[in-house]
Amino acid sequence: MFPLSVGSFTANRIVRRLATRISLTALLPIGAGVVAASGTMLWFAHTQLWEILLGMLLFGLGMGASYAAMSALIARSVATEELGSSASFNQVLRTVGSSFGTAIAGAVLAANMGPDMHSTDTGITLTLAIGAILCLVVFAARSSTR
Repeated sequence: MFPLSVGSFTANRIVRRLATRISLTALLPIGAGVVAASGTMLWFAHTQLWEILLGMLLFGLGMGASYAAMSALIARSVATEELGSSASFNQVLRTVGSSFGTAIAGAVLAANMGPDMHSTDTGITLTLAIGAILCLVVFAARSSTR
């Protein structure tokens, strides 16, 4: 999780600086694209430690950029008196989405246990595939609305 945290923190700082030169509506799909790319990379390359670390770093960069851009877009787009509830609603949706993702990943991994009670490569690969495909769908949907 350390590479994900470093990537997320770094992206948050980068988005703050880039937001003066690039519109936040452009930065949001860029972040989604980085998440989709990292998910796809992990789907196909996750047997070596460096692959996992790089994939998680990229995932953190994309997630951090998307979260920072979304928060800034919300702050700039709603009335001041609605900012608290809008930011809270965004957080609720992120939490619900994470909960669903975790539950689905856990179910897929549990359904693909080996005799040693560890998840098989099939389960891990399928979980990463589901995540990558969902990230690609979100990226495509976000990019088409620009």
